[in-house]
Amino acid sequence: MEHIYPDMDWNISRSHDKSLAIRCPHANMHRCPRYYESYALLGKSGITTTLDPDTDMELLAKWKKTNLWPALAEQATSISGSDGKKSQFSNFCPEVAFDTFGLFASSLCRYANEADRENVVNQLLGDRRTSAKDWHHEWAWLSPMHYSECPLYSQLSVSQLIAPGSIKEEIVSMKPGAFGFSIDLKKLISRFCRWWLSRHG
Repeated sequence: MEHIYPDMDWNISRSHDKSLAIRCPHANMHRCPRYYESYALLGKSGITTTLDPDTDMELLAKWKKTNLWPALAEQATSISGSDGKKSQFSNFCPEVAFDTFGLFASSLCRYANEADRENVVNQLLGDRRTSAKDWHHEWAWLSPMHYSECPLYSQLSVSQLIAPGSIKEEIVSMKPGAFGFSIDLKKLISRFCRWWLSRHG
């Protein structure tokens, strides 16, 4: 199995292969709930500086009202560990993971203790399978991820941040006509204008 070291070189290569920007265009707390939640949890865990409380509350309220907020605990971003150590980072924004840990990954898990880390690294050295670019030196396990593979990426590209339970406008409706349906041009133009403003506002 190919060993992947998801650093900036790897990320640039993946972006070029996909003809995409090097960094995620949604990597902003006001544009992506996962980006916000990742940094909010890092701050609360003492790994990074904390968000301003008012900003934190405002962003939390904003994202919880949308259809992009995780409905299940398994889908939510989380930090866990034992003995007061923050060792497991799950469902993270890969952009935040890189800015914090230097690797583009959605989930990362540290070794339970230093002995476990040394055993793994020594085994890899013995098998001549380790190098300077090997995340096993610090992490027991991680899941590399390019931002285009994030489950929220495609949703954010088309989303209008619809609140759960809200009524969507019907642009195409089934009515008697030459082709059995009709298009509401007024609603179509209105939706296009909202989309345009959201992308260029």
